[in-house]
Amino acid sequence: MTLLLTLLALLAAQGERPVILAVGDSMTAGYGVAAEESYPAQLERELIRRGFNYRVVNQGVTGSTTAQALSNFTRGLALSPAIVIIQLGGNDAGAGIRPEVSRENIRTMIKRLKPGHARVFLAGGRFPYLDELAKSEGVTLIPFLDGVAGHPDLLISDGRHPNGEGYTVVVRNILKVLETALH
Repeated sequence: MTLLLTLLALLAAQGERPVILAVGDSMTAGYGVAAEESYPAQLERELIRRGFNYRVVNQGVTGSTTAQALSNFTRGLALSPAIVIIQLGGNDAGAGIRPEVSRENIRTMIKRLKPGHARVFLAGGRFPYLDELAKSEGVTLIPFLDGVAGHPDLLISDGRHPNGEGYTVVVRNILKVLETALH
């Protein structure tokens, strides 16, 4: 009986941890690396190491477009996230989806988050139209791939996706911006 009560207490405590929702494509999912090397997993470990008891939920899906991420977004909203990091756009560009469509899908996500008072951050630097969207919506940009893009030693063999060390740099980039929103 004591073990059961302890387990229930642990589960209740897990539910009380504020959530950071990581929405994205293969860069968020951690394509090409072990799950524990993805940026969401590394971010959670680093936050805990720094004394912030956040749970980081990885809602990255390899191959996801903004439309697909939007259609899966309700699951993430159900977690009542305190912070949301949106990293999307690469698959839209690769599929020839017009930037206006991608921008509106992400704008819809941002607008759906505002009533819940989640702080929203957008991975920037790859697509100017998304950087402009962040500015117009009052969303903070993260220089997501700064120091990683163009550095083959920080990328897997495809030359686009970070390796474990590359995701460590991504986490540093995120934390430089995110720290002011943590409590």
